[in-house]
Formats: sequence, C-alpha cells, structure tokens
Amino acid sequence: MNVVVIYESRSGNTKRAAELIASGVIRDGGSAAAYPSTAVDLAAVSQADLVVVGTWTDGLFFFGQRPGGSMRLWEMPEIHHKRAAVFCTYAKNPGNTVAKLAKLVEGKGATVIGGDSFHRNNLVEETDHFVNGLLALV
Repeated sequence: MNVVVIYESRSGNTKRAAELIASGVIRDGGSAAAYPSTAVDLAAVSQADLVVVGTWTDGLFFFGQRPGGSMRLWEMPEIHHKRAAVFCTYAKNPGNTVAKLAKLVEGKGATVIGGDSFHRNNLVEETDHFVNGLLALV
C-alpha cells in the first residue's frame, strides 16, 4: 500500500503524529511519506492508494473546537477519487474536529474511510492503533 500523509502542524505534535503514521505503514510493508500542507508532492498524491490528512485541534478547550490551519488545508491539492483518512492531535478535548476535518477533505474530492484523534501525550500508541485499523480497511 502506498500512503501519503499531509499535515498541518503548529507545535510539532501533528508533524510527529504524521511521521509516526508514515513509519507505521512502512514498518508493516507499505510505502509512505509525510508532507506539510504547504509542500505536498503532487506526483506522490497521484500515486497514493490512501491519503491521510491531519491537523491540530484549534478553539477553546471545551467547545468550539475545529481543525487548526484549515485555510492552509483548503489550499492543498485536490484529491479527487482517492480514499482518505483524517486525524487530529489535541491537548484537552478534540470535540468534533475529526468530523469537521472529514468534511473538509471530502470537499477536496476524497472519500473519507476513517478518522481518529490523538492525545499529544499518547502519540506513539494511538497512531500505531490508527495505522493497524487503516491497513485492515484498505
């Protein structure tokens, strides 16, 4: 399986999660690469079997959560006719960030097959579980 992970990161947690996801896919025999939303490799996206998009949770801790950096994510390339998964990182409460990010990615033309949120203190365990679930779906 060939996976491209596109991320928007502010403090580095989402970048780390994206890199862990790519590493997990590679560990399980696939190929993967992670790119910031501002430097996406279009050729890699066109060849990908799955595009994973991630960001941080923006907003107040207990309400109003949304995908961080969503304006930059809107500027990423179209991903028509691709299967996609989404994720967010968070400190306190992700709220509906994953659902909102899924809608954004669907607006870019993808079919979202899954999504999850990762607490910034549990990135290794939670991204590993995410990768295992994605590989079972694809």
